[in-house]
Amino acid sequence: MTGFETVLLRVAGTAASALVRSALSRTPGAALTADPARPVPRWRKPPADLGEPEIRRLTETLAARLGPVSAALPEHERLAAVTAVGDAFTALGRLDADTLFAADLDPVALAATVPPAPPGLGAAAEALYGRLVGLCCEHTVEYLTTLPGFAARADVELVRRTGDLARAVDRLGAAEDGTAYAFEGRYAQYIAGTHGRLQLFGITLSRSHQEWPLDVAYISLTVSDAEQLLPGEPAVHRTQVRAEQALASADRVLLRGPAGSGKSTLVQWLALNAARQSDGPWSTCVPFVLRLRSFTTSGNLPMPEDFLRAGGVPLSAPSGWVDDLMLSGRALVLVDGVDEVPQRLRTRTEAWLRSLISAFPKARYVVTTRPSAVPENWLASLGFATHAMLPMDQRDIRAFVEHWHAAARAQGQEVDAYEASLLEAVSSRRDLARLATNPLMCALLCALNQDRRMQLPRARKELYDAALDMLLVRRDTEREICGVEGVYLTREEQIALLQRLAYWLIRNGQVEAGRDEAVEMVGEWLDAMPQVAARRRHEPAGAGRADRSPGRSAH
Repeated sequence: MTGFETVLLRVAGTAASALVRSALSRTPGAALTADPARPVPRWRKPPADLGEPEIRRLTETLAARLGPVSAALPEHERLAAVTAVGDAFTALGRLDADTLFAADLDPVALAATVPPAPPGLGAAAEALYGRLVGLCCEHTVEYLTTLPGFAARADVELVRRTGDLARAVDRLGAAEDGTAYAFEGRYAQYIAGTHGRLQLFGITLSRSHQEWPLDVAYISLTVSDAEQLLPGEPAVHRTQVRAEQALASADRVLLRGPAGSGKSTLVQWLALNAARQSDGPWSTCVPFVLRLRSFTTSGNLPMPEDFLRAGGVPLSAPSGWVDDLMLSGRALVLVDGVDEVPQRLRTRTEAWLRSLISAFPKARYVVTTRPSAVPENWLASLGFATHAMLPMDQRDIRAFVEHWHAAARAQGQEVDAYEASLLEAVSSRRDLARLATNPLMCALLCALNQDRRMQLPRARKELYDAALDMLLVRRDTEREICGVEGVYLTREEQIALLQRLAYWLIRNGQVEAGRDEAVEMVGEWLDAMPQVAARRRHEPAGAGRADRSPGRSAH
């Protein structure tokens, strides 16, 4: 790119910003509706954003004002179309200034994010659905741009976008032929496409979809805000913060949490938002997702030039592209699942992380693990802030259930009754409420409740049996995690190990065991199993107890 072209792009970006700013300064609103002086509807206390009640009221008002278009339909079809519009906007969540900025203040772009008309509507009702969606989006933009403070927010957004444009131009100008810049765009599209949906592993229920839009299904969870005083000392847990806030406050984060607590989903969400260049500290980063379970067989951990291949990305990057991102600090390295690396390889994993940070100190790193895998201060000497995933509270549980059913609704399912039934159940039954504090178990309850037509088991053991079948067998099988360190255990054998450990805890009056003690006991029990003992006989002489960790499938 020539210097003239660079200057031209800068001038174009500045001019565009000035024009948009001028347009936004008009009052009232953006003047997008046919009668901007007559807002639809009027609220006694204007809301700061538009949620489900406001959108449903707006939809009903607009449908009534359409006159002949709406009146020509039979009442049941008209109501079905109006209800479908309300459900569709509910799946999007609350609409605020950030929603408008994401759609570039374009009602058409906002309407494109709304799910299509659900199956079952007639042609006329489907046409009414499309008309109402478009009108709702126009009035949403019109209303939100009239709110106090919107102009100031728009000014901030314009400054940010102008800065992003300038940086993009600088990067494009720095690339001699634009190859690296063009590839970055292709890579971002790939990451957004592959990480834009959430999979619920281990659920094989007949009416349950296994993939959900991540934007709809994701909820923000809470982590402990921990402060490491000195290397080698335990962390002091002070406050509770949202995961995104904690991750944004440090360039290196170790995230600890039990199985199903949402660690991998959070990694997926970070990758998606970085690829989309969404607002926040990740907007200029390029994500690289490294699932450590992919390297348990070979034990070879990837260097930057191998990140794409190691992450299963079928794209060939220009020479030196990843290294340049790592050196400049724009790389976001997401290392997921230290606990899924066999014990004998964890020292090698730490050495690998040390070498990466030594060579590329400006890159950002997020590492996830189960608490039992490594000490809390494992990476403290490398400047990692340690945070722990916390159980969901009642507000989180309600949000999770609502998002889960919104995702099902977006797939064309009728789930209103199931949602109401489950919300009532988790608020009135202590056994369900305790299970629902874990995102994975909460998802299982949502699916079981739908599959069993709101007849969840009354006995806690039945719920636990369903959960055990998913956690011990189906979840790992579908994630292609099996035979860690050569140990293959059936569901019954795994349950036998857990029963022996539970009996030992009860007998000794303990609610938890030290890691070393538990590993030693489970190792002895594994040796007593014929297929495990046969494998042990083929181990090299001198292998110590520390090298005989049972692996993830027997934890």
